Amino acid sequence: MVTAADTRGDLVPLRTDFDLVWRGYDRHQVRHYVRGVEAELRLAAVDRDAAVARAEDLTRQLEAARGEIAELRGRVDRISRTPIEPSALTERLGRMVELAHEEAADVTERARAAAEQCWATASQATDRLRQRADQLVAELDRRRREMETEHRELMARSRERVTTMAAEAARRRRELDERSARLREEVETDFELAMSARRAEARQAIAEQERAARERADRLVREAREYAERIVAEARHEVDVLRAHRGRLAEDLRAAHRLLADVEPLLHPLPEEASAPQGDPVAPDVPAARNGAEAAGVPLPPGGSASASDGSVARGDSLPPGGRAVPPRVEAVAPDRVLTGASVA
Repeated sequence: MVTAADTRGDLVPLRTDFDLVWRGYDRHQVRHYVRGVEAELRLAAVDRDAAVARAEDLTRQLEAARGEIAELRGRVDRISRTPIEPSALTERLGRMVELAHEEAADVTERARAAAEQCWATASQATDRLRQRADQLVAELDRRRREMETEHRELMARSRERVTTMAAEAARRRRELDERSARLREEVETDFELAMSARRAEARQAIAEQERAARERADRLVREAREYAERIVAEARHEVDVLRAHRGRLAEDLRAAHRLLADVEPLLHPLPEEASAPQGDPVAPDVPAARNGAEAAGVPLPPGGSASASDGSVARGDSLPPGGRAVPPRVEAVAPDRVLTGASVA
């Protein structure tokens, strides 16, 4: 489970060490991961608001310092308008003038230092937020490509398995047909050899053998048909599972797009930043971040937010059991039908 305490020091707090299961990742771990990402996004928003509040506070302090400097400068100007001879000043008045100059210089220096610290803090906070957003977009794009690659590999393995099962069923059917033909020839040979010695007994024995052979052949054909129908049902079930997996992967992509839509408001300036003077270094970088995301191949929706669906992650599905020996005369199943059903995905 991803918690805010585990990933608070990371620049982009993303963990993808999920346990692999068949046909996807563990859905509970993915839910925890999504909740962790949402918590980190909320923390990023809180950090951003704190940085903005700090910048506003420093701006107010800077304005107050500027007002104090202006007032002191006005006082100095008023004092300077009346020329005073140094010899006419008493020692106490001269000391007061020196202290006034020193105080004005100290206030000016403190105001300049506060202004520099304010701008440096705001610039650093903006850079951190921009880097977090860019790295989050890149990570989501990488995960999307990995899921698409996994989907293609699963489809290729499934088609190969269906093709192998169809070829094996056809081979077993040919072997059983040949064995049945040899058995029929042996029965006919035995019938001709025994007909001259014991015609009546041979006829009865042959009739019993034919009846047993027919029953066995009927049973084998019936079993072959049942097995073929079971193979077709398993193949169709596997195709349905693949279709559902493809739908879940598409839902994951849509969830990633919705997550990108949740991240997009972080790239826009706040109302206070939008009304700032033209010299504000934060506002011009927002369109550049959006253009960088679009250049990376990640489509950004125009608006709206939604959390990732709990059902968007693939569950571990079990494959049908392996092929079994097919009795003779499998006439109800054609390999091309199995391949056609698997190629729908």
